[in-house]
Amino acid sequence: MSAPELGPVRSRAGVAGAIAYTIDVTYPGEEPKTVTFTGSVYDGPVVMITPDGSQVYVTEPSRFGSFSAEWVRRFFA
Repeated sequence: MSAPELGPVRSRAGVAGAIAYTIDVTYPGEEPKTVTFTGSVYDGPVVMITPDGSQVYVTEPSRFGSFSAEWVRRFFA
């Protein structure tokens, strides 16, 4: 499978260290899809919210480093 084309990562801060990162992802031959990741600046679980609203826990999110915009890019690498 070819790597997807990634748009800019947009962030939105919440309360108590919560943060959400949203990115448009386009796989070859498909329409762009918007994916959001929610987590905390203090580590802990990360949840991926898919275009249809499904919420999926990311297994071992630390394997992509500290949760950040760069983390989102590493997730799709």
